[in-house]
Amino acid sequence: MLWTVLPTSAAEALANHLLSLDSASSARLQKVAGKRLRVTLTELGKPLTLQASEQGVLLSWVDADSVDCHIITRLAVLPELQDSANITRLIKADALDIEGDPMLAQQFSQLFVALDIDWEEQLSQRIGDVPAHVVGQAFKRSQQWLQQRLAEQQQWLADVLIEEKHILVGSQQMAEFKQQVQQLRAQVDKLERALKTR
Repeated sequence: MLWTVLPTSAAEALANHLLSLDSASSARLQKVAGKRLRVTLTELGKPLTLQASEQGVLLSWVDADSVDCHIITRLAVLPELQDSANITRLIKADALDIEGDPMLAQQFSQLFVALDIDWEEQLSQRIGDVPAHVVGQAFKRSQQWLQQRLAEQQQWLADVLIEEKHILVGSQQMAEFKQQVQQLRAQVDKLERALKTR
């Protein structure tokens, strides 16, 4: 029992601390105040219940009470729930089961996805303005550098798979293939009409 209480209380404390660092969180919390969301991840096998109040969120492994929305899915599917366009596709693919209000799940997700914390300001309260600014700028530069390296690696991999290994096709080849399919479809339609008139 202790193994579930400690991580939950730590996660709850962290979540509420992060929410307190963003002044806009209170408006998002008001939208879901009094609502309960249960998430059952197949990897864990035990449901986690989130309850929102205007002060923050409560996390619990207890699943006896009723909830406004219950999501049953896998851990890998959770990031895809940020975009509402994915929900129908995931349900049809049996990767997601939602009982209750699906919009509530997105509102709970937005509590944390929409966090806008001024980390430089938070750091300046501990080490001062100038060092916090230096650290903040260094972090931004390293983030830009990392994104650039990642983009270069993705381009390199695409070039290898398309040009050298011929495992994938390029966008130009795909466009040509689509055009050929459309031409073939037109020819088949023309032939079909000619056969019907005979």
